[in-house]
Amino acid sequence: MKLLLVCEYWYGTGGWSYKGYLEQLGCEVRVFDFRKPRFTTGGSIPIVSAATRRINRRQMNAEFVQTVADFRPDVVLFLKGETIYESAIREVKEKYGTLLLQWYPDGPFNVKNRNATKDSIASIPLFDIYYIYARSLIQPLRDAGGKRVEYLPFCYDPAMLQRPEAVSDEDRARYATDVVFAGTWEPMREWWLEKVTEFDLSVWGNMWERVAEGTPLRARWKGNAVYGEEISKLFAVSRIHLNFLREQNKDSHNVRTLEIPGYGGFLLTQRSQEQAEELYVEGKEIACFDSVDELKEKIRYYIDHEEERLAIARAGHERATAEHQAIHRLHRIVEDVRALLGA
Repeated sequence: MKLLLVCEYWYGTGGWSYKGYLEQLGCEVRVFDFRKPRFTTGGSIPIVSAATRRINRRQMNAEFVQTVADFRPDVVLFLKGETIYESAIREVKEKYGTLLLQWYPDGPFNVKNRNATKDSIASIPLFDIYYIYARSLIQPLRDAGGKRVEYLPFCYDPAMLQRPEAVSDEDRARYATDVVFAGTWEPMREWWLEKVTEFDLSVWGNMWERVAEGTPLRARWKGNAVYGEEISKLFAVSRIHLNFLREQNKDSHNVRTLEIPGYGGFLLTQRSQEQAEELYVEGKEIACFDSVDELKEKIRYYIDHEEERLAIARAGHERATAEHQAIHRLHRIVEDVRALLGA
């Protein structure tokens, strides 16, 4: 099976992880990076202006159509691709009869914050299967013309972050904490975290300099985002890992929902039914909260009850390992494609 993977492609992205797994599943994969700058200074630095963005987008769309013409894939799998014109997607479907699949990782109708575009919304009816991470979005996508809309949760890639065999005393002194949040600053996240500064809290991530100097939360910010081996050390020596759901994920889940248990951490997440009842079992594989009072209560409880916390973390890890890895989601997609091609 020849598969064209339309994605953002650099280390740490889903596209980077998924290519290898798709090849393991028997696909011949070619990547089309729709985010790669086409109009640059001659190196890799893009020239940024309204005019050059338009030129870049036109050139990228022309390259997309040409790539399909040259490669002639059996299926094109989009991981978003919101800047690809509806007309370009329609052209490859009508001219080459290629199966088109979309696995959308953001709000599919949220044009305001650029999660989506008019083209990505207009393209919804063109996809043979449209996968989405939240059950609540299935009917709106069908109403927008989606022919076959299916729930497919996020996942994690175990190859991207492995628990270290050992953590040095120096690393433990740097990273060990009762409660940790790893993620970029957002107003909602600041609101929650400023309520729990009474605990041994560490915050790692970008843009937290926006928090006012001299405040308790600013003092809990330890540094910018850490990746790879460093974040694996952070996960290994921190007791409780907090997770907050953005508006677009509030009744569903996010990638951290799968990553933290997948890497062996204890997940304390803002509650949603999907997380608490479908992806995991609350109280046995993860812990959840709805309010500030409940968040504080759970932090205190699980700091004091280490054996129970560790048992939940182990159970969550077993569930994530068995059901929520990238290979599990991609196997589902490949089997769906084979069924369509066979039909």
